[in-house]
Parts: sequence; C-alpha cells; structure tokens
Amino acid sequence: MADVLINVGIELKKGQSVFIEAPVESYEFVALLVHQAYANGASDVSVLWLSDAVDRERALNSGIDEDPYLQIAKNYAEKHAGYIRIMCPAFDSGTELSPAMANKLMTEKMLRRRLFREAGGGFTLTCLPTQDWADKVFSDLPAEERLDELWKLVIDLMKCNEDNPVALWREYIENTEKRKKALDSKGYIRYRYHSSRTDLTLSPAGEAKWFGGCNRYPDRVFIPNIPTEEIFSVPDRLSVEGHVESTLPLNYDGHIIEGIKLDFHEGKVVKASASKGEDVLLEILSTDDGARYLGEFAIVDQKSRIASSGRILYTTLYDENASCHIALGTAAGQMPQNRDEELGINRSAIHVDFMIGSDDMTLEAEKSNGEWDTILANGQWNTNLFC
Repeated sequence: MADVLINVGIELKKGQSVFIEAPVESYEFVALLVHQAYANGASDVSVLWLSDAVDRERALNSGIDEDPYLQIAKNYAEKHAGYIRIMCPAFDSGTELSPAMANKLMTEKMLRRRLFREAGGGFTLTCLPTQDWADKVFSDLPAEERLDELWKLVIDLMKCNEDNPVALWREYIENTEKRKKALDSKGYIRYRYHSSRTDLTLSPAGEAKWFGGCNRYPDRVFIPNIPTEEIFSVPDRLSVEGHVESTLPLNYDGHIIEGIKLDFHEGKVVKASASKGEDVLLEILSTDDGARYLGEFAIVDQKSRIASSGRILYTTLYDENASCHIALGTAAGQMPQNRDEELGINRSAIHVDFMIGSDDMTLEAEKSNGEWDTILANGQWNTNLFC
C-alpha cells in the first residue's frame, strides 16, 4: 500500500518533499509510508498528526474561525511537496457537533487539500482500516473478525493482493485514458441519468473534458484518490434539470445522511430533503451561493471492484467508486481558470459527492445531430459503444 501511494498516488520525484496528513490512529502505517518515501528519494517527509476527537473539542470550545494548520500546509504546498492524506472514516460520537460546525470543519479540511491540488506536486487520498470503521462495515460479523475482514477488503480494493499493484494501477490509468478520449471525441451536448428514482439532465460546461483515473501535471501522472473507479466531468452550472435521489449513505465528517432527494431547476437545488441527516444536508446547501449548484457528474460501472464487494463502506472515497454520482459545489477536474462565468463553471467552498447509481440506472448522451447514445444500461457500460 505504501509503495502504491508513493509511486502512483503522488508519483514521487527524487529530491521532492512529502507532506502527510494522518490521524493519530494510523501511526504504524504512517511509519511504513515515511520509510517508503525516503527509500524512493524524498528529500524530507513531514507528518501533520490529526484527530477527529480533538477537532471536535476545538470546534466546541474555541470555534472554527481560523484553521491552525493552514499555514503549515501553505508552507509545504509552496515547496511543491507531494501530499498524502490518510483518512480513518469517522462516525457520530458523544461529542456531537451542530450541522453548522460540522460543515465548517469539512470546508476547513478541503481548503488545505485545495492548496496542494493547485501547487502541482501531486496529491492522493486514501483510507486506513480502524476498529470503528470495521464495526460499521461488517456489523453482521462477530466483533473479533471485523477488523481483519476490513483489512482484507481494503487490500483487495487497492489491488495490493496482486503481484505488482503499481503496474496494475498504471495499466488502469492507460485503459481509463482510452475511455475518456473516446467520450471526449463524441462531442456530446447533453446527458440524462434516469432510473426508478432519478431523472436528471445536464449539459457539460464549456471546454469540459472527461477526467478521472489520474491527473496530469507537466512532470507527473498521479492518482488523486486510491482506490478509484470513476471518470467524471463538469456540468454547465445552469443546465441541470430534474430530480435525483441518493442510493448510498453519505458520511459527512461523521454525520450520516441518507435518502437525499433534490429537485433542480436552471441548475439550482430548489427543493431538498433527506430521510436522515436532513439538517446537515440543508447546512451544506447554505454554505455559499455555489453550494446549491453542481460541480461534477460521474460515471461508475455497477460491476466495479468496489461495487462487486457488496459492502457499503460509509466513506465517499470508496462509495463514490461503487456508484454513479454527482457533486454539489465547486467544479472538479482541471478546468480553465478565471473564465467561470464564460464557461458555466460553478465555484464554492464545498465539494460534496453523493451516490445516485443503481442496477437500473441508464445514462444516455445526446450528440449535436440530436441522436442519443446509451453509455450505461442497467448500471453497466455499453460495451458496444465503449470498451
């Protein structure tokens, strides 16, 4: 796992700095990761140790007016450090935060990550098993078996039980690049997701391409989150119309949101509800003007390795790669800068993915001549159209 994160996660260059954000629970793995970074030529490796429990106490007692870690992150981003974020999914605890505080904490974390996305040194995110996470995912098993089963699953989903996982991830990048190029070549002007719960149409933003699998900077090709199964693009912020319902739970910094229902008109969420965590959903939507518009729409085959596991992982990093999804908030991908209004690109302090895919999901795309192609049928790639 450490080798994958260093060599394809950030594609470390000799003499480059590495900056790791990690929860204190992951100290044993982080020691291996630091060793691997130095073994692959890192000039220096620094670790910012984090704790969800500490962050919650800080929020409750001192507020969240200023991120105490932001300047540290800026210093390393300016050095073009490779950035690795280890996450241990959190769940509701005894120290309960209000929806407003939970949302502020999430936007704080996303701002730090954005610094490294823009700096060009490569960045990647992944999740590390903990007992708390294992208890959530494998609640049907005896308690003493859960953590081992989660480790087995994570190792499998990261391809780390194979002989050469780095080579397999590079092969995945190559195959995904072919699929993105095939979609880009079609010049589609509109897309429609529809299933028994969703009927949503949207158009791509100006100059939007298909992203995912990897990011390309002048000196490296890296994978922003591992594991990954998605490709995604950016919608024109005013083009979104229709109704969408979530198909998997959304874990928003420990708050579980289920049964999300959103209605869109002229790009904007005009009606919103959830069967669980509705107060948190409404707080997300009130973050800023861009929070009620979309910044991403994604394609994931229901036969993906993660979907085929049959488990809900209760973390977006995994679950978004088991299901087609859309994201509220700022535009994803490497879009042109300073042309947002011209190209229809949405901007926001947040970027919140939630899952809408299902076994009865169809995704169609309209060509400029008015004809429609089927990209997904019954949740799976149309292999007659795309390999």
